[in-house]
Amino acid sequence: MSCSSLFLLFIFTLHIHFLVPTSGKFLPFQRCAPFVCGDQKISYPFKHNERPSYCGYPGYELDCDGGNLTLLSMESLKYQVIHMDSSEQILKVTRLDLLKDICRGTPVNTTLNSSLFNYASHYLNATLFYNCNSPSTPQPDRFSCPASGDGYFAFKVDPPSKLHKLCNFSVFVPFIPILEGSKSANISRDTVRDILKNGFEITWIANTSLCENCTKSGGRCGYNWTRQEFSCFCRDKAYPTTCPAPSGMYARVTVAN
Repeated sequence: MSCSSLFLLFIFTLHIHFLVPTSGKFLPFQRCAPFVCGDQKISYPFKHNERPSYCGYPGYELDCDGGNLTLLSMESLKYQVIHMDSSEQILKVTRLDLLKDICRGTPVNTTLNSSLFNYASHYLNATLFYNCNSPSTPQPDRFSCPASGDGYFAFKVDPPSKLHKLCNFSVFVPFIPILEGSKSANISRDTVRDILKNGFEITWIANTSLCENCTKSGGRCGYNWTRQEFSCFCRDKAYPTTCPAPSGMYARVTVAN
């Protein structure tokens, strides 16, 4: 093969090489892709609990139980994520332990990590009372547990109330109302469970304003733990806010006549 032919072959190969976009070799870019759990698409500030810490904002970890349930762990409890609204920064959640059986739920109050979440505005306060000593009390609604006897599902109960004295322990549970309180003295524990199953809404506090522009530029949102600030992971490396313009990924070689 002549020297001129070799030169033209080299130029052709170089031309083809630089027309192909660079592949996603930057490890954080590869590892921090959004993931789907059931019908929920999860992305920054949240991350899968098995992914590297830099994929999400500190404290916002979700688990995907068997590929169907999206779970949030917080303050010793697990919550099922029913719905996620990224535009409004809202999670609709419900306590996982009470979904199975309110009589076998964990006897602790529902408590948010106030540095990560706030309650949304439209919810009601309720209290589950367990192991109570007064079966004749007509209000609030009474249910029965096989092991601990009578319990009560009460709304807006103050600590000095009669139920706090009659029952051995209580659990605070917020919820979004789907029906009016029962008018009778008795209510089934399945009915209470269905009310709580509807869940309640919480808002996340983390600032995600930079993430939208990062995503639009072809990057994936993440967190720089060293600098404690947002980071945009692109195909080649991390940038403070957005990835370079796509035209920077190509190069053409022209040969002068």
